[in-house]
Amino acid sequence: MRLPRCPFLFAVVGAAALGLSSCEQQKPATQKVAAPAAVEARYECPMGCAGSQSNKPGKCPVCEMELVKKS
Repeated sequence: MRLPRCPFLFAVVGAAALGLSSCEQQKPATQKVAAPAAVEARYECPMGCAGSQSNKPGKCPVCEMELVKKS
């Protein structure tokens, strides 16, 4: 009895074998953990206007409302 040929199956099995073998060759990346930066106050327009974010109090350049401290 002769088995039917299935080139698609062989291609899928071959690609899976190559994909799994390449996982073993990757080395984990070393990550440097930075010290937390000093938290600065952030001010935003209460209306959510684009471009209104600032690190100091003042008025919104779009609608001229007072900026509100967010953090």
